Amino acid sequence: MDNLYSQLIPLVSYPEKGLLDAVKDIESSSLSKNINPEFNQFIHFINETELTDLQEKFTQTFDMNPATCLDLGWHLYGEAYERGAFMVKVRELLRDNQIEESSELPDHLTHVLSAIQVLDKDDQKSFIKKYVQPAMKKILAGFGESDNPYKQAIQFINGILAERVPENGGEA
Repeated sequence: MDNLYSQLIPLVSYPEKGLLDAVKDIESSSLSKNINPEFNQFIHFINETELTDLQEKFTQTFDMNPATCLDLGWHLYGEAYERGAFMVKVRELLRDNQIEESSELPDHLTHVLSAIQVLDKDDQKSFIKKYVQPAMKKILAGFGESDNPYKQAIQFINGILAERVPENGGEA
């Protein structure tokens, strides 16, 4: 199994020293064909910005703004019961596949990408189409016309997901 989805996790994780290496791994992987001028702006941003400033921008973008938070269940269900059921589903996938959770909630995009990674191809497509794509659309809408560099990272991830699950094809 390739690590396509796990390669994306550093892009939406709290910035650490290894972020630049993770982006270099993307640039030298099969994902490099998805790199566009917008994502190159994100790469430039992380190359030119001090780690503490990256961390501050990440926190402002994803932790302080509910419209762009990375908790997919929040975008799908708000505080409704279904969000809890979704988190349980992701947590079970992680536990059943011995994938360690971070301090984030189970519906956080980093955990969801880890969960997708362990599904078979058909289940991946179904999961992405049913849960991930609708939430990603809401996150992107939350950015509005912002030139926030993290928007470019989300667009990059969303483009990769869309490539694997075309909206106008596949399952109903």
